[in-house]
Amino acid sequence: MKPVTVPALDLDAAMLEKYGQQVSDRGQMERSIVAHLIDHLDRRGFVLSSVWDGEELSRVADMKAAMELVFNLDEVSVRFVPKGMKPGPRFVGGNRYAKNEHGVFLVLGNGRDIVSDWNFNSDDADGFNAAMDAFDVDAIVGMEEA
Repeated sequence: MKPVTVPALDLDAAMLEKYGQQVSDRGQMERSIVAHLIDHLDRRGFVLSSVWDGEELSRVADMKAAMELVFNLDEVSVRFVPKGMKPGPRFVGGNRYAKNEHGVFLVLGNGRDIVSDWNFNSDDADGFNAAMDAFDVDAIVGMEEA
C-alpha cells in the first residue's frame, strides 16, 4: 500500500491556536485512515461527492474539504459516486442517498474502527462493496506505526 499525504487541516491549526492542543495520536491515525480511504476509492473508480452530517448534505470538491467537515463531527457519512457520474438529486424516494451515491459511515473516536459501515446495491454492479472489502485498515495502521 502506498502512503497517502494527509492534508493539513485548518481545523487542527485553529485547535492548536485557540486551545494549545494538538491532534491526539488516535486522531492522527483516523485522519490517515480517512485519507487512505478516499484515495483507495478514487483508485477503484469512485470519486468523493459530498458529506452528510445528519442534517445537511455538503458537496465537496477534494479530500481536504471533506476532511475539514468530517473531523468537525462525531458521526458522518462520506459520499462517493462512480467516476464519470454526477451525484443525483439530494433525495430519492425519501432516501437521503442519491440513486448513484454510496455512503461510508464514519464514527470518530473509534480509532482503527472509524469506518463503521457502508451502503451498496445488492448486486454490487458498480463494485463499491468489493472496493470497500479490499480496503485494509490494518495495513494503514501498520504503515503508520512503522
